[in-house]
Order: sequence, then C-alpha cells, then structure tokens
Amino acid sequence: MEAKEIGLDVFIGEKKARFVIPVYQRNYDWKKNNCEKLFADVENIVKTGNSHFLGTVVCQSVDGEYIIIDGQQRIASVILLAKALYEVTDDSNIKEDIVPSFIMHTTGALKNQLRLKPSEYDNAVFEKIMSTDSVTFSEDEKLSALYVNYELFKQKISNSKCICKEIYDALGKLKVVLITLQNENAQEIFESLNSTGLDLTNADLIRNYLIMNLEPDAQEKLYKNYWLQIELLLKPFDAVEKFFVQYLITKRRSDSVQDEKKSRLSKRNLYDTFKDYFKKNFEDVEKFLIDLYHYAKIYRRVIFDENTKFDELSPLDKKFYELTHMLDADNAPIILMYLFDRYERNHFDESTFIKFVDALISLTFRAKVCDYVGISSQFAGNVIARLDKYETLNEEIFWQVLTFGKGDYAFPRDEEFKTALNNEPLFVNLKKFDGCKYLLYSLEKFVGADNLPAFSNTVVEHIIPQRLNEKWRSYLKAQNDSQAHELLVHTLGNLALTVADEKSEKESFDTKTFRFFNSKFSYTKDVAKFANLNSKQIQARAKKLANIAVQIWTLPSKYNEQPKILYNVLTLDSDFDKCTGKKPATISILNVEKQITTWKSLSVEILRQLYSLDTDIFKSATISANFSKYFSTTTEKLRESDKIAEGTYIKFSLDAVDILKNMKRVVENFDEMAGTNIKDEIWFTLK
Repeated sequence: MEAKEIGLDVFIGEKKARFVIPVYQRNYDWKKNNCEKLFADVENIVKTGNSHFLGTVVCQSVDGEYIIIDGQQRIASVILLAKALYEVTDDSNIKEDIVPSFIMHTTGALKNQLRLKPSEYDNAVFEKIMSTDSVTFSEDEKLSALYVNYELFKQKISNSKCICKEIYDALGKLKVVLITLQNENAQEIFESLNSTGLDLTNADLIRNYLIMNLEPDAQEKLYKNYWLQIELLLKPFDAVEKFFVQYLITKRRSDSVQDEKKSRLSKRNLYDTFKDYFKKNFEDVEKFLIDLYHYAKIYRRVIFDENTKFDELSPLDKKFYELTHMLDADNAPIILMYLFDRYERNHFDESTFIKFVDALISLTFRAKVCDYVGISSQFAGNVIARLDKYETLNEEIFWQVLTFGKGDYAFPRDEEFKTALNNEPLFVNLKKFDGCKYLLYSLEKFVGADNLPAFSNTVVEHIIPQRLNEKWRSYLKAQNDSQAHELLVHTLGNLALTVADEKSEKESFDTKTFRFFNSKFSYTKDVAKFANLNSKQIQARAKKLANIAVQIWTLPSKYNEQPKILYNVLTLDSDFDKCTGKKPATISILNVEKQITTWKSLSVEILRQLYSLDTDIFKSATISANFSKYFSTTTEKLRESDKIAEGTYIKFSLDAVDILKNMKRVVENFDEMAGTNIKDEIWFTLK
C-alpha cells in the first residue's frame, strides 16, 4: 500500500476519476455533533491559520474509479459543507471554484458527473443536494442525514463570524493521510481500521463480511436485490440490528451464545455469533441473503408503528398488531417468524395460525398481569426447538409446547390470573403499554358492544378519583369506607373506559354516574346502576370482569389443573442418598414418562433427550461436566440400550449417587448453555 499526506481538496478535486462508496459501506449517518465539530475545526483554521488533520482515508483504484474503503463520512460531509457554502455565498469566484473542486467534473470524459457517488440508499438525495438547479425535497428526503446536515451547514455558515472567503480558504487546509491499497485484502484492512466497533453498526459489519470480497458486479447485484431491500423494509423502524438478533435466535433455536461468559445473544455479541452461524450453515452468500430477505419480509409484517391503520389490516395481521404492538411483546417476532415460515410451507392453515397467535396473546397478557416473564428470547428459542419436533402443527401441540414453562416462565393459570385482576394495582403495573385501556376495551368488544368509539379516542377513568377532593372525602366517610381509595383506587373494579373529552376528576359520584348512564361502554354504563359506591361493589365489579377476562385470554382446562403430587417423586435437586440400595421405577422428561429398571437407563434417557435438543451444546455440556470420559465410540461389549446416538455409547458403571450427581452437572451445564430449564422438568420414582 501507499501512504501520503494530502490536502482533502486536492484529493477530491484533482483526481480524474469518480470516488465511489461501495455497496458494502454503511449509509451516510453523521450526526449533528459530528458536523458541528467539523465546522468548529474549519473556524479554528480561520482563527489560527494552521492546517487541520482529518484522519486517514483508505481507497482502492478499480477500473478507473476510486473505491472509498474508509473515510466516506468525512469526505461526504466536507462536500456537503462546500455545497452549503456555494448556496450561501454571493461571491461568484468562490462558486466557480467550488463546483470543479468539490461537486462535479467540468472537463474530460467525466464532464457533468458528480465527483462522489454515494451508496444506493443515499444517492437520490445526494444528487438533488448537489444540483445547481432549483430542486424540491419530499418530507421523507428532508429526514435524511444528508439533507439535515446540509441545512445545518448552511445555517452555520450564515451565523458564523467568519466570512465565506475565509471558510473556503480553510477548506483547502484540511489534510488527510491517503492510503491507496494495492494487493491487500480490503476487508481485513477495513475491519482492522474499525476494530473498536465505534464507527460501524453490527449491520454494517455483517454486510461487509458478506459482500466486501466479492467482485464489484456481484456486490452490486446482491446489495440491490437483497441488502438494500432489507434496509428499505426495516430501517424506517430502526429495526435492522434487532431483526438480526431475533433472526439468529429463530434460526438457531436458542439465544445462548457459547463464549467465555456463556452469554445471551444481543447486539453486543451479534457480529461474532452471526459469523459462527454463517460459517456452519452457508457456503453461498446469495443463498444466505435470500433466506435473510425472506425472514425480513416476515419480520416487517409482524411489527407496526403508530401510523398503522388497524381497520385496514387482515384478520391475521390484526392479531400480529395486538401481540407485538398493543401488548408490546418485544420477543414475539422470534416465534412469529418461525410460525410464518411454516405457515407458508402449508404446515397449518390461516385459521390455525390465528389460534396460535391468540394463545401467544393470552400468555403475554396473563404474564404481564401476573408479573411473570412471558415471552423472553430464551423462552422463544425453547418453544421453537420443541415445535421443531413435529412435521405438522395443531392446537393441541402448540398449547402443550407453550405451557411447558415453570416458575416465572409458567403460563399463569386461571386462578392466578383472576386473583391478580381482582387485587393488583393494574393501572400502575400495566401503564407502560397502556394495558388497562387494552383490557377494558377488549372486555367491551367481547360482549359485542355496538358502535364502540375508536380505541385511540378512549381513556381509562378512575371511578373513585386518583386525587380526592373534599366532596369525595365526605362521600367515602359517609359510606364508612374511607380506606377504599387507598386500597382499591388503581384496581380493575375502580377503572372504567370513557371517551377522552368526557373525563373529569372533579365530579361528584352522582354527576359521574349520570354521565356513565349515557356511556357507549357497557361496563361503564353498569356503574350508573350503583345506588352508592363502596369497596364491596368495587371488588364485586372486579370479580365479574375477571371472570369474563379468562374467557378472552384463555388457557385450556387441562392446563389449569394443579400439578400432580406423586408419592416418592424425586428430582435432580433431591437428596440422592435416599436412592442408595434402591432401583428407579419411572422417569419423566419434558412430560414424557417411561418405565426404567436401572440407574444407567435413567442416565441414557436423560442424555438422549439432551442430544436430540442440541448436539453441539450436548457435547460442550458433557465436556464441561467432565463426563465425556464415560462415552465410547464403538459397540464392543455394549448393548443397543447403551446407545445415546450413532457412534456414542455409555460405557461406565457407577452407583446411583454418582450417576445422579453426574446427570445433575450435565443437565445444569446444558441449561446454562442453551438457555433452557430442562432440570426442572425431570423427575423420577423409586421401586
């Protein structure tokens, strides 16, 4: 490579070639503070007369074009500043100099072509900004970083104490070290220059990894056909990196990352996890991008924003909207991408899909009400891994899989759900996602209320106000119920749905009930039937609404049963000394019960299950537990009953306590690495 110091204006203005931002580069995204610092540096040049070093620019000459490997943000920003100066100044000499030096070629074979060709994503706006003719910008174009920074530079120039001639002369004192690559690997150079990860997003790194070392024509094709399309789908939602995280969890069936910290997949370790996944599963970049684009289209379909017109959505999309947007189920797209892919492969029909999403809605809302975990990324990966065992899916399978969780990951039963609805301060607990309004509106829809006002036009009103005035204090005292406010004010029984402009905290109970009598909401209207208001009526109203809620956010009756308490049942957390001198009778793993006769067969059943769930994690878990020494790769002196998988057989002979201790270590390691809770779903009985 060659390296030399050069003035940036010389670099841009004297080359008889175009500067091209390759498709693998990120889009222009300098922030306001970056541009303000650049302009402050220019003003400082005017003040001191000294030149200013802008950093390193790395480029590669390819077919008469200069490919910018590093430095595009600085180059584009200086050109924007020069064009802003062109617009602000009245000095015709400066204008005449700026055009050939920074904007476009004015002579030769490249005459009238812009000196910089940005990425496809930015090109249209950049060309408009660089035009010397009068142009108009759409509202979307005005949101682009290019336009915003261009306008900022014009404002800075207009407000500066420096005159335009001084600013223009200062641009000539911006210096860079130009590195021109010869035969070096462009990607290796690029990654080393950006190894801190401060300048590039994970999406930038992934894009570069995929297409940077391809031929230019292949880069252009793959970028335009796939990568750009993904950005156009997801960038308006600021969801590109989040999509990558959730895509990998969907495809890997796990959010576990095998690093020194045994981490969960997140933006922090996304790039390394992606590279590992790509190397193991793909040889062809285009095949990967086809798959990625397929899932990006699904992902876009299941996320929404405030501009979504709910009434125009299909029945299935309305369910997606309810789950991911109204209920703010952040990790639900992990499961939805998996389900949608199988739906497109005709593994179930649309009506069944809607029932699946209804089940996810029920789990999510019950979990939020009861303060359970709900759909975490770990839970989502486990659900997909379990569903993967079935060639086709139906309601029974889906409910069975969705209710496997224990403890904080459990699907709240009816009694738990109703207890929380009756007693918890829901207005406070569910405030983050407007959950009380969602709850009350859903109750109204369930009873088939006609001509309901739009959801967006409704508010939740406290029947007993949040802040008591003297009338309400006197009223509650007369009812001998002064504590009702403190205990019940934010509970379901004290909440009613009203139209936004009707709500009033100052009304007396009589005035309020008269207004409620004319309400379009049936459960609000019912409050007008109360002759007086006291805590018993509030609690009775909550109980009534809770009994209806379990009919909306359902859980099949078979899963509402309390777990069976079996005599002499042991788990991997039990006292293993109780097993000395005894034989096992049954083992249950993930709700599948089998008859067994030896402790070795118990270990075989556990290991087979772990192996089937994830072979790689199984191997890591057994190595970490120092258990791999008990495996054999041959069948010599072994039986079929000793077989874990093809080429893996149990060959040890230990007593009950040692076997159980080994199994506990292996399962705990597997759970930690895979993000599962298999240990909690294993129990066994003794003869």
